[in-house]
Amino acid sequence: MESKPFTTYMGWGVLTLCIVVITYLFSNEQIVIGFVLAILPFAFIGTSYAVQHPKSLLYLLFVENYFLMGVDRYLSITSIGLLTDALFFFTLLAIALYSFYLRKDLPWENLKNASVLLYVLWMMYSLMEIANPTAMLNAWMSGIRSMTLYPLLILTLVPLLLTQFNDMKRIFLFWSLFTVLAVAKMQMQVSIGFDGAELNWLNAHGGAITHLLSTGTRYFSFFTDAGNFGSNMGCAMVVFLIVSLHVKKPFLKFFYFVIGLLGMYAMFVSGTRGAIAVPFAGFALYSILSKNAKLTTTMVMFLFASYVFFNFTMIGQSNQYIRRMRSAFNSNEASLVVRQENQRLLAPYMRTRPFGEGLGLSGVDAKRFDPNRLTTNIPNDSWYVKVWVETGIVGLIFYLAIQLTIVLFGIYYVLFKIQDKELRGYVSAALCGLFGIMASSYGNAIYGQYPTGIITSMLQAFIFLAPKYDTAIRTIKQR
Repeated sequence: MESKPFTTYMGWGVLTLCIVVITYLFSNEQIVIGFVLAILPFAFIGTSYAVQHPKSLLYLLFVENYFLMGVDRYLSITSIGLLTDALFFFTLLAIALYSFYLRKDLPWENLKNASVLLYVLWMMYSLMEIANPTAMLNAWMSGIRSMTLYPLLILTLVPLLLTQFNDMKRIFLFWSLFTVLAVAKMQMQVSIGFDGAELNWLNAHGGAITHLLSTGTRYFSFFTDAGNFGSNMGCAMVVFLIVSLHVKKPFLKFFYFVIGLLGMYAMFVSGTRGAIAVPFAGFALYSILSKNAKLTTTMVMFLFASYVFFNFTMIGQSNQYIRRMRSAFNSNEASLVVRQENQRLLAPYMRTRPFGEGLGLSGVDAKRFDPNRLTTNIPNDSWYVKVWVETGIVGLIFYLAIQLTIVLFGIYYVLFKIQDKELRGYVSAALCGLFGIMASSYGNAIYGQYPTGIITSMLQAFIFLAPKYDTAIRTIKQR
């Protein structure tokens, strides 16, 4: 019988010693030190695995991004967003070690696309905002993350690591499962009520003013707020209903169709008026992309009937969710009037600041940086108002041009470049969901929030990766 090598005995010896030390520390109430020592082996194994499989960190980032704000509501961890920064850092470190230490090849050529170039230019503009006379460094460091840094990192990491169509499918599957959990949490809030942590958030952070309304409660699941939740669910509705039309496996067709319906249900129950823009914009774009005359006609008729239902009838007015969604079509609706008034107050102030007030210095959340500025005493109410206030009219035009360019590239890819039908369906879903969030962001400052911001950035990255996926699929078929 072959004898075991010395390193095996040594490994078992070290493990036994660690167990003895950890047991001693726990028995003497040195719990923190014992816990740290206990997780060190798992941390070492995890780090080793991540270096050899850096894409696993990107999957972990997607999971962390989706649940971070829900976890924070229960744990109230100071600067919990630093966890996202840490995951980005370790992903970049793993890539460096994977590429240079392990000498593994990465597809650096995938970074040669318009989205990366545009966001590099946007990063340069954001960096120049440091020199803005009205900027504040601590506000800039906070504001640049969601508006510039995270999207650029995602647009860089996804092409390097998620290089196969199956990676895109896997992200969509994760997203669909997380959507189920988000809807389940919302249903608990509807059926049972808010728990202690949620009530504390509503009462201590001003959430009660915007969520416990006389017209009906707005539900937020484990998202930052109902506006973010409703629009995200509207995006899930668009994406998964479209994907269900294109996947090959019958079970997945049914599964994604159900997820899309759950997204629609959650969008209505959230009580977010602006979320209705997501399916209207998303399905309108899909009617162009489908290249199916019958489907296009059906989609146009559905959208027209929905518009007539909400804008010209009172059917279902007794239902609080339909009544609230219908108010989105009322140009005299109170909250819309307030938003328009806020923009009128900002307009003369912003005329003297073509490059904006400075990153991070808009909206009432920015009061912690300077409570006496006009821009920190007026709510954003819109992602594009946020961009306008922080980067000026110059920055807003540049930013909108970037988003429009990305959408146009996506339309071109779907209509003329991608040949594989299933891939074209996934990319159409990504593009329509992205376009819907863009439309909804006019009425809600959601584009850079957890988890919507990183999801939309991933959708953008997948759109630009699609031609690479398509080429790989055709190469496999030709073998």
